[in-house]
Amino acid sequence: MPSGFRLDTDAWLKEYEKCKDLTQEIVQLIQERNMAHPDGGPEASRMTASARRKLGSLGTSLDTLFRWLDSPDAAALSEQERFRRRDLLHALKHRREQIQQSIKRSQQNSDREALVAGSQQRSAAKETEATAELDNRGLLQLQQQVMQQQDQELEQMEKTVISTKHIALTIGEEVDLHTRLLEELEEDVDVTHSRLRAATKRVRHVLKHSSNWKGGLCIFSLIVVLTLVLLVAFKVIRLFH
Repeated sequence: MPSGFRLDTDAWLKEYEKCKDLTQEIVQLIQERNMAHPDGGPEASRMTASARRKLGSLGTSLDTLFRWLDSPDAAALSEQERFRRRDLLHALKHRREQIQQSIKRSQQNSDREALVAGSQQRSAAKETEATAELDNRGLLQLQQQVMQQQDQELEQMEKTVISTKHIALTIGEEVDLHTRLLEELEEDVDVTHSRLRAATKRVRHVLKHSSNWKGGLCIFSLIVVLTLVLLVAFKVIRLFH
């Protein structure tokens, strides 16, 4: 109902007349569907969906009219007039519920036919043991259970995929970390190797120009220690690879 709704223009009655026209339009739409497409089909489904949308709009308008009767704006109406208008709304609401039930029963019949047709294709024109003793409601409940089970299986598969994705990302991060550590270790080994070569050159120079055998022995020990450090570093690299 539009804003600025005023009693002096009797907008309430105009809106109520629109609801009556919409109700009649929905009834005609369903009758046309039943006559033109008694066996169902895509066009029948389209017309049913259109009727459902119109029923939704009708329900919203009726709720608005009900709320207005309970609002301060309706204080100018006599109590008898408010009761009369409320009765009109209840009658229209009851008619809307009847239309909903009609559409629902029609949908149930279509679902049953689809279920039985599928069962007949699988079992040589005979219903399965699971559907033979079920009525329309039972068939729909069975179908809903199957769909719910499928939804649960899909949710479980989605959770598994997400978990696998997280594991893969974690592994990727670990690989990147180890790669960086190996690169840093290789750089350290290169630096140590360069220092060892430089130290070896200095030791050779000292040994060549020095007659002090104790100093030469210390330098030789230093070379051995540096060589052991280099060997340990290479072993660590191989271990990571």
